[in-house]
Amino acid sequence: VIEEVYLDHGNTSKSPSPQTTFIVKTKQRRYYLMAPSGEAARIWIDVIFTGAQGYTEYLE
Repeated sequence: VIEEVYLDHGNTSKSPSPQTTFIVKTKQRRYYLMAPSGEAARIWIDVIFTGAQGYTEYLE
């Protein structure tokens, strides 16, 4: 289950491009993903979060 999706503002991933790196946090682990641009990262974050929220609502 996805708990959070957010930009890696603190650069915890030590990414060479933290403005395009985002994190998908689950109960088991964190996934560090990189988009081709900051705008693409924000779109991915929105889509993943919206999908996870819809799935959670569907299960209820």
